[in-house]
Amino acid sequence: MYKKVLLTSAIVLPMTMTSIHAQSSQGIITASSLNARSGASTSYSIKFVLHKGDKVNIITSSNGWYKITTDNNKTGWVSSKYVEVQNTTTIKYVSASSLNMRKGPSTSYSVITTLTKGEEVEVISEENGWAKINHNSKTGYVSSKYLSDEKPVKITIKYVNADSLNVREGAGTSYKILGTYNHGDEVKVISIDGNWAKIQYKDGYAYISNKYLSNEKPVKVTIKYVKADTLNIREGAGTSYKILGTYKKGQEVKVVSIDGDWAKIQYEDGYAYISNKYLVDKMPTDSENDNKDNNVVGDVIINENLNYSFDAMVDYEYKLSQQGYNRIKANLSTNNQNSTKYLQATREDLSKYLNPQTFSTNANGRLQFLKIDKYREGITASELNAFFNKYCKSNSVFINKGQAFIDAAKKHNLDVSYLVAASMVETGYGSSVLSQGVYVDGENGEKVKVYNFFGISAFDGTAVSSASQYAYKKGWTTVDKTIEGSAKWLSTNYIHSTKYKQNTLYKMRWSYNTGHQYATDVSWAHIIAKVMNNIIPYYDNSVSLEFLIPNYK
Repeated sequence: MYKKVLLTSAIVLPMTMTSIHAQSSQGIITASSLNARSGASTSYSIKFVLHKGDKVNIITSSNGWYKITTDNNKTGWVSSKYVEVQNTTTIKYVSASSLNMRKGPSTSYSVITTLTKGEEVEVISEENGWAKINHNSKTGYVSSKYLSDEKPVKITIKYVNADSLNVREGAGTSYKILGTYNHGDEVKVISIDGNWAKIQYKDGYAYISNKYLSNEKPVKVTIKYVKADTLNIREGAGTSYKILGTYKKGQEVKVVSIDGDWAKIQYEDGYAYISNKYLVDKMPTDSENDNKDNNVVGDVIINENLNYSFDAMVDYEYKLSQQGYNRIKANLSTNNQNSTKYLQATREDLSKYLNPQTFSTNANGRLQFLKIDKYREGITASELNAFFNKYCKSNSVFINKGQAFIDAAKKHNLDVSYLVAASMVETGYGSSVLSQGVYVDGENGEKVKVYNFFGISAFDGTAVSSASQYAYKKGWTTVDKTIEGSAKWLSTNYIHSTKYKQNTLYKMRWSYNTGHQYATDVSWAHIIAKVMNNIIPYYDNSVSLEFLIPNYK
């Protein structure tokens, strides 16, 4: 909290007038009665009379006269020889790490004691850069420039444990974003009030969410996956160390550091070691053997410069959020409610999911930026069928439909991993009502079974009937036809649209100033990307993946 500081203007006076003291001074009347006059001599008229013991505030002095005010705001001039001056002390604080207190007002005087930063002193007077002070029953002099009106703030060092953390103008998500901190950044905390921390920021102060701060610098963790059938977890970096447990193929591992053939990992409440030879960046599939390298080489990162700022994007999306178009599950929101119901997304939520840095550094998140407007060879129908058999229920309409997805993706120039992943999420892996097929009346009165995988034209209140009628008009009477028709619809309306050009998941979810956004769930792109990450490893090493990362103005 800032203290109020009273500022006074310097007044140029005639040479005969002098200033009393740097501090405000009080005086006590010593005469039995004393005339207060309208000017600084006996020739001026008497305004009022003071009596012995009366207290006055001394403003200035001139030629043996004091200009004074009384407690009832009367102002006048009195003879200084009948006023006993009592200087009032001012509390100040040492701002230097150490400060010598001397016997006189210069460095030639001997040192009485040494004061430390933050110590409180009583200032009696100040003159020529030196302050006369009282401290611990001792009186001496210190350099004025190392005294402060405000007590130095005690700084606590904390560290950011989120991928990115917004710095705000005030303690709340409605305040303007001034910048961002990244994972592991050091923060100088002044005070904490509830969920918000006041911090030193640039040349002033700012606020950040206290929930994402830790006392210890967080270790940068890299997610990797086990590609061996089993992998021993050891107490140290070598096969001679005790085995603490085992990982199975496909399990996620949090790697802290790598030294040669050994990886230090987070394990239970501490650290352990595993062989680095059996770790990969992407989750391995059942069809791969231990010797196959799952890393896709030749990835291309393209930074796309935008002509609007990140703050402008957040502002735009927040307006949509207030209109109900941006929603988030309560347990994922900064509101942090223990519920899976959907809430209006806050600015903090939007800033997290809009920020490319939040997701672009990990395998799942980076797939939000994969260019999906291109068919890539390398995934076979049998590999997709293996994926369906692993993740879908036995009654899923997608069982053994790998070739249909490849044909549709190739025809409409789409990335097949995206087309499959989006279909899985939209249909509950091929088990939703519309994906299982709905009977409608045909032109001749016969019953016709139709499919709709993306809920296209499913209107509130009539979702199944309206979506199935649309499917009938489109001729989606088989699973294969519906896969192809869905690919065409996605390509035409989003991915290859000449108007919107939404050729990444990120662009499909977020579209500045158009309102043409595929979903209302702020985590939609991340959800699709997580499924894609289970398909991407099927690409062989000759495939080049292109990522389009937005670069805000």
